[in-house]
Amino acid sequence: MQYSQIIAHLRDRAELLMSGRFDRMVADYLYPLPVFLHTSRLVLQSEDHAVLVFAHLRHALVERGVVVLRPSVSAIDLPRAGRFRVWVDWQEIAFPPEATRISQAVYYCRATDLGLQTEMVSYTDLSMPELNQQFGALALSA
Repeated sequence: MQYSQIIAHLRDRAELLMSGRFDRMVADYLYPLPVFLHTSRLVLQSEDHAVLVFAHLRHALVERGVVVLRPSVSAIDLPRAGRFRVWVDWQEIAFPPEATRISQAVYYCRATDLGLQTEMVSYTDLSMPELNQQFGALALSA
């Protein structure tokens, strides 16, 4: 998988999230999907659970004034058995500009016949620490 394909995939994923088209977005993940948030872990059990979590995330972003998510890939692993990691900085462009923040995540991916799919996500820097408790509650509700 080439850099240009990965960045296009991430941009598409960001547009799907911000436009609320979760049904198409959740197909890019393999379930159950572990998501690590610093010291806590959220496991998305199904596409329906992922839709719930992504809708909550979108609501929090929009409420804070975020209008665009811009991915920047800082590194990509060499693939091994079709699997590789992608280090991504997500710039959250917001109005007012003071609300602009950056999250950093590592995506554990694999190339499949269906395209790029994500098996796990680990946030190394989460821009919205206020969501940690809410994501914990969502994990318990699954």
